[in-house]
Amino acid sequence: MQPESADYVIAGGGSAGCVLANRLSENPENTVVLLEAGPGADGFMNRMPSGGMIKLGKPETDWCLTTEPDPSLNGRQQFWSAGRMLGGGSSVNGMIYIRGDRKDYDSWASELGCTGWSWNEVFPFFLKSEGFTGQPSQTHGTTGPLGVSEPRMKHPFAQVFVDACGEFGLRKVEDYCAGDVDGAFTMLCTQANGQRSSAARAFLDAAMKRPNLTVLTEATVDKVLIENGRATGVRYIKDGENRTVQCLGEVIVSSGTLNSPGVLMRSGLGPAAHLQDMGVEVVRDIAEIGKNLQEHASFHSVFQVDQPTWNNLFKPHLLAREFLKYLTVKRGLMTIIPVEAMAYLRSRPDLDFPDVKLSFGLMAHNAKTQKPHELPGVVVYANVAKPKSRGEIRLRSTDPIDKPVIDHRLLGHADDIASMISGAKKVQEIFTMPTFAKHVVGPLAPDPMPQSDEEWEQAIRNSAGIGYHPVATCRMGGDEASVVDPRLKVRGVEGLRVIDASVMPVMPAANTNAPSIMIGEKGAEMILEDAST
Repeated sequence: MQPESADYVIAGGGSAGCVLANRLSENPENTVVLLEAGPGADGFMNRMPSGGMIKLGKPETDWCLTTEPDPSLNGRQQFWSAGRMLGGGSSVNGMIYIRGDRKDYDSWASELGCTGWSWNEVFPFFLKSEGFTGQPSQTHGTTGPLGVSEPRMKHPFAQVFVDACGEFGLRKVEDYCAGDVDGAFTMLCTQANGQRSSAARAFLDAAMKRPNLTVLTEATVDKVLIENGRATGVRYIKDGENRTVQCLGEVIVSSGTLNSPGVLMRSGLGPAAHLQDMGVEVVRDIAEIGKNLQEHASFHSVFQVDQPTWNNLFKPHLLAREFLKYLTVKRGLMTIIPVEAMAYLRSRPDLDFPDVKLSFGLMAHNAKTQKPHELPGVVVYANVAKPKSRGEIRLRSTDPIDKPVIDHRLLGHADDIASMISGAKKVQEIFTMPTFAKHVVGPLAPDPMPQSDEEWEQAIRNSAGIGYHPVATCRMGGDEASVVDPRLKVRGVEGLRVIDASVMPVMPAANTNAPSIMIGEKGAEMILEDAST
């Protein structure tokens, strides 16, 4: 059934959108419509943890976006994945659970005018979502719908990596979920009982049984309808037809960092000159919509080790055994996560906060074949923790099926490439520490091994990719130039908010799924608060 109207219309069913649909429909008096361009997230493969990652690169479940040629990557174009199904990125990601550092959110509040978004103010919303199954702790929630747990299949080398980081001089972080990531630690993941806990599974499974919530899949959002300065509905495409749902309360754009700007621009909100070039009538000139794009640049180093790692299990008879193990006891290779430990380090000793983030995994790929390496290997991905490089999103056309223009400089800032060079060299040092050195057979990538900073820079510019963490294209702020105010309301338009990773003003030093879910929780509470006043 296609509803004609609702109190709340949510444009996008990703991590934040699923949370919003759940929380706004908890009150049976609120009618809610959630529009998602991709398919649903039910079925066996969406529950098996590794099944979600298989959906990357598939046009039916991944937006499969491509950047413009990037001069900072020696002119290379990048393939940018984005989840295109209920749950968004949480249905296809590596299931890493990390919130970021206290300083990330405190700086939003104290330096960027994002009142109400300090660590102490967002922390309760992390807890609200969480259904943690580890040892009881004041830093974890146990009654929320989002499964958070230790990975069911862990390799001993993850702890060896943390110990080697200690020998290198990094702190061992006892509880990285307490707002402290300055050091090394092993990871938690978004799984429950051996199954992927995507935002769709966690927040929609039960909620979709409510009569006041309508979830429409295969429904591509075109634009927000705005009359006399107020959002009045959403136009979308389903089954090849243009359809409209009227909004009696608020429209919430939750289409993600890469797609929310396009929804707003097609609605007449954005940089006026660009909208006019596209033939869009300007409703409000908001210059920063689509600007401020940030993403984690990622450079990998691979080492051959003396014990089997997960890539050695990718043989037909072993895969069959691991699949059977999953079917019977929900354990084994099908439950692994791509990053089992992390470390944060400083490229220079004078820095107040680490500028390099390291992600350690047991799944090494052969760069030539793009398949699991035949040799036992471990991989470390080095990211600039809080990148200074920026890009932007623009419309390619006014057709909502057309993919946006992604014009980014992934390593466009001199400080970012300097951090990456230093970080990549320090990775090599960490693997000479006694705890890990006894297991290292030799380096596999980069190949050949750079011998100077100039060679490191070229190796990084020639092969660095994305971290799958785009943010900030509809930034929140206390200043009038920001796209949304601290209550996530689009400036100058009544009844319209943006609630997803695009509102983050600055990249947190973390993967972005848990922060996106937190933004959904906090955004839903603000909507309900404002409706009751």
